[in-house]
Amino acid sequence: MLIKLWLQVKRSLWRAEGEKSNMLQALKFANFTKLLAGRLISNIGDSFYMLSAMWLVYDLGGSTFYSGLAVFLTSIPRIVQFLYGPLIDRWPLKNMLVVTQLTQAILLLILPLSYWLDFISVTLVLILLPIIAVLNQFIFPAQMSALPKVLPKEHLTAGNAWFSAANQGSEAVFNALGGVLIALIGIVSMFMMNSVLFLLASLIFMTLRPIPSNMEGKSGGKGEGNGLSGEEVVRRTASKLSFRQYVKELMEGVAVLRHPYIIRLLAGMIVINCAGGAVFAVLPGLAQSSDWYGMMLASVAVFSMVGVLLAPHLRPETLPMGAMYIGAFLWCGLAWFAAAQVSSMWLAVLLYGMGWVPTAITNIIAMVFMQNLIPAHLLGRVMAAVGSIGAVAMPIGALLGGIGGAALSSAAVLMISGLLVVLVAVVWLIDPVTRRMGAVTKMDTTMFFPQQGSIGEERVSLS
Repeated sequence: MLIKLWLQVKRSLWRAEGEKSNMLQALKFANFTKLLAGRLISNIGDSFYMLSAMWLVYDLGGSTFYSGLAVFLTSIPRIVQFLYGPLIDRWPLKNMLVVTQLTQAILLLILPLSYWLDFISVTLVLILLPIIAVLNQFIFPAQMSALPKVLPKEHLTAGNAWFSAANQGSEAVFNALGGVLIALIGIVSMFMMNSVLFLLASLIFMTLRPIPSNMEGKSGGKGEGNGLSGEEVVRRTASKLSFRQYVKELMEGVAVLRHPYIIRLLAGMIVINCAGGAVFAVLPGLAQSSDWYGMMLASVAVFSMVGVLLAPHLRPETLPMGAMYIGAFLWCGLAWFAAAQVSSMWLAVLLYGMGWVPTAITNIIAMVFMQNLIPAHLLGRVMAAVGSIGAVAMPIGALLGGIGGAALSSAAVLMISGLLVVLVAVVWLIDPVTRRMGAVTKMDTTMFFPQQGSIGEERVSLS
């Protein structure tokens, strides 16, 4: 099966040589370009912030236990992300982006202030981390559910690739520089820089043209809200949201995840997030210095970027999803296992990063899968629920990784995590449903939700 996938990949690459990529064409849509620019700057701030915060916690606490605890605390808000789903489907995206970015900019100023007033502590940092993490939980599902509204269907793969490129590209550059910058300008200046970046992102998001909420698109299809502005429809729709209706809409989004294809992918996501949380918790101990720590994080970004750039040319939406996921997890797990066996830090950085190449491609196709096949008015709820389920295992993995790193070694945690990912690939290979999953282009909304009709009918104007 994997050989068949490889042959299909080669055919996709040959076709791509004679085709013009639509990556640049996606930038013709103004709202998408603004979302992309704001996301890029916000991700640069995230890179500096996470690198600085994790290193500060490790430095103040003096143990991988505290870095593991930091990952645990920042992962907890993701578990309840599904609770935000009905709100994400109703609230205007522009307001959410501006408010969350401004609030993060203000909160990050607390750390430099505490340093100047000499009351900074590991406890303070560990309190701020989950608060900022809560704000971030609105951003990803909101932007992903908005993508079909700002781009036509044929540009969704390119749009998701741009978003992934903005994320991985900023991490590639600024994680690599982060360790050096900490040494050159210090932790205080790093957090000041973070605050400025989040402020700049909020200013860019302020220039967005209003993007209708998912529920507004549904209402519009029924003839409601005629003659009203987009935000007025959103306010009227939100005012009708009783607790009973909130629970009903929440369960509608969660129910989508019961589909045999989706539930299998989510099960694998839980396992790999557990392994990823464990690995992330021990990276400071594995690196032993801020420079190598930055390099380990940068390797993930660089090789993920390679996968992102390959994705549009491979046309992954035309390849069988089951085979892609099996191959991706097998590659990732073996690369992590190999990285734990080598004594050279350069080789460990290289192998660890290589494991993320196919994972970046499957992440993009997973987003295209959701955006094409899930009815538009459910998309925010489903994206939020996926984020919650994917995050369930990360806090547990982070705690176990931190404890394992202290009791055994960081390398041992990386090796065990790699074997766990390989196990997922083997289980999927045995499972006939996962193994036979076809290409996204051979699926449509009615295969999953026959009562909804085509998702294209619920897509709003892109102008």
